[in-house]
Amino acid sequence: GAMGQLNKATQQNASASEELAATAEEMGGQAGQLQELMAFFRIEQEAARAAKPAAHLAAKAALRPAPAKPAARAASAPAAEHDFERF
Repeated sequence: GAMGQLNKATQQNASASEELAATAEEMGGQAGQLQELMAFFRIEQEAARAAKPAAHLAAKAALRPAPAKPAARAASAPAAEHDFERF
């Protein structure tokens, strides 16, 4: 009767409460992982921002013409090898 229904409702509430607690705990763990991941990206972004001036200077240096090689050396080297030797 009424007591059986009350017991059943109490058990369902207890079960739902336990399920909610487990879900909350899992979500808390996932939130922690997400915060760690976001911190990683912030570190990467800050590192990239800090490296920009150095990268800009390196790119500028790469655009400078390579020193001219002696004509005799260039003539004796095969074309493909010559391309690989230039830095």
